[in-house]
Amino acid sequence: MEELYSALYQRRVFSLDEAVEAAEKLTGRRSVRPYVSSKYLNGLVEDGKLERVRQGLYVVVPPGGGVVVDKLLLASKIRRNGFLGFHTALEFYGCAYSAMREAYVCVAARDRFRGFLYAGFSFRPVYVGDAGFEVVEGEYQGQPVRIESRERLFIDCVSRPKYAGGWEECLKSLEGLGGLDFDRLVGMLGGGYGGQTSVRRAGLVLEMLRGSSVFYGHLPEDVLDRVEGLVSRGYRYLVPGGGGRLVKRWRLIVPEGFSGLLRAV
Repeated sequence: MEELYSALYQRRVFSLDEAVEAAEKLTGRRSVRPYVSSKYLNGLVEDGKLERVRQGLYVVVPPGGGVVVDKLLLASKIRRNGFLGFHTALEFYGCAYSAMREAYVCVAARDRFRGFLYAGFSFRPVYVGDAGFEVVEGEYQGQPVRIESRERLFIDCVSRPKYAGGWEECLKSLEGLGGLDFDRLVGMLGGGYGGQTSVRRAGLVLEMLRGSSVFYGHLPEDVLDRVEGLVSRGYRYLVPGGGGRLVKRWRLIVPEGFSGLLRAV
């Protein structure tokens, strides 16, 4: 147990599968989940060296106690095939305007889990149609994490802003998202990712950010023209059921004062 504890210590947070892999490496023998759990992990929990967050997920208690929970690290361990998305991805990329007590893990329906609270944080699943599209491997706290690409993140946030903290938080966070590949973004929109609502919202937000952010100031007009060319006929509301003014280029009815959200304090 002590050797396994030492092997897992640097991870700080780990899943049962990772504990099995560590046990196999130490013993040189194949192990199964129930055996590792009952033989080693339960004893370490009883000794106060591990804390069970939920079934199959643990945090390491350092000598002397005092667990410090890292929200992103814990979220990255919940589902092997999941990935950090929306506001949690904005935090990973260092551009989130505000800190949130929630973490969003994007998963396919087969990997669903029940949201839970731990150490004052809320960990919530967000169901997505494709849990592999535009998902990259990043590094966080020295460990690999699955995270959505910047381009998918941009589209996801304007498509489902409630998971980005609402429109104001969404806009102010995207304002600081550097490194976007605009050609790739347009290609994803043209390929149907997000649908018509995303095309219109992306065009509107890109145009707004070009006038307010150094990360978008070099955005060529040609990119906006290409997005505009993807807009279908008819008009839609930016906020369903709401009023506002018509922005003809994007065929969107936008609430009065929406552009002022970037300047609001």
